[in-house]
Amino acid sequence: MKKNFKFYSLGWILLLGLFNLIAFITPALPDTEKYTASFWIGYSFITAAFIGQFVCTWFVLKENCAKKTFYNISLLTTSYAGMISTFVVGLICMVIPPIPYWLAAILCSVILVINIYVFAKAKIAVDYISHIDKKIEKATSFTYDMREESESVLARAKDDESKAICKKVRDAFKFSDPMTKAALNDIEAEIKNHFDNFKAAIREGKIDEVSSESEELLALISERNSKCKRMK
Repeated sequence: MKKNFKFYSLGWILLLGLFNLIAFITPALPDTEKYTASFWIGYSFITAAFIGQFVCTWFVLKENCAKKTFYNISLLTTSYAGMISTFVVGLICMVIPPIPYWLAAILCSVILVINIYVFAKAKIAVDYISHIDKKIEKATSFTYDMREESESVLARAKDDESKAICKKVRDAFKFSDPMTKAALNDIEAEIKNHFDNFKAAIREGKIDEVSSESEELLALISERNSKCKRMK
């Protein structure tokens, strides 16, 4: 992401430099003054829009998490739209000297307020989605953790009988309801305790304990799934 931001920074500097070059070397229209109050108002708002878009891009691309970056893409799109709309209105104020300074200030301010409002809505939406995602991740962490651990235990099974039992346990977790609630804490703690015993038995090659612990596990997982259905 940092590499992408470096390339973006170079492009941003070039575009801002090109804008300033064009703004100050182009001649005024015949019989008009170029550097009016409206010109400076338009110029200031456009420059501010460039800087605002740059800051927004920095916040989006500084994330090292691909998921967070994906969520923030809407903010990037919104900032681009805001910069373009401000550029158009600001440019009109710069190149048409007869526009009164108060009208230029009003036009640019209206565009600024609209852009801030749209950006704020997008930010609220992104924060809400991130909050929901974190809640889902927390609510499903037990089942997904157990799925990963059961896959690891299966890989460590030494004989065919143990592997067959591990597959049953793995599949039981795989097809379990991923969501959890506080009411399931006790049974999930019990499942974790028996799974630890099951894992130790697999590691030590104690087939009798593997079989007995797997039966307890499968029964508890089934009971948990039944409770999940009743709570929905």
